[in-house]
Amino acid sequence: MSRGGGWIIVLSCLIALVLGVVHLPSSWPHWLGWFRPAWLILVLFFWVVEVPSRVGLFAVWCLGLPVDILQADPLGLNGFILASVAYIGQRFSERLRMYSMLQQACLVFVLVLASQWLRVLVLGISSERAWGWDILSSPLISMLAWPAVFLLLLRIRTGARIE
Repeated sequence: MSRGGGWIIVLSCLIALVLGVVHLPSSWPHWLGWFRPAWLILVLFFWVVEVPSRVGLFAVWCLGLPVDILQADPLGLNGFILASVAYIGQRFSERLRMYSMLQQACLVFVLVLASQWLRVLVLGISSERAWGWDILSSPLISMLAWPAVFLLLLRIRTGARIE
């Protein structure tokens, strides 16, 4: 097995970053934006669980800084959220690999929901932004998207022999 493939991890995280911040065309209905999964959390969670030695917490935190800038969030918020997800994934990676797809999807739901609540809490304190029940849509869609993301990244991982 090859130890290479770090560029694949970085490229997949960059693609997830772009998918997470790109806006829908203005001709599309606004409510379609609610059906956007947390791409970066999904991709990051996969890599942290599957190859925990290849993804460091500091690198993950640094990955959150561009998200803060692109989403106009307080600096460090998304870095903290992503580092927290990465820590949970690394800490329990051996156990999480034994979980079924449904159990992993439920865990993804809980992680994305916790990240959304933390984001709402911090943004509510810092800028008094209003929130609604739409914060539940991203965790639900992420949970439904997890099997497809998992299988796609697993195929890429086995094809590139990333270990």
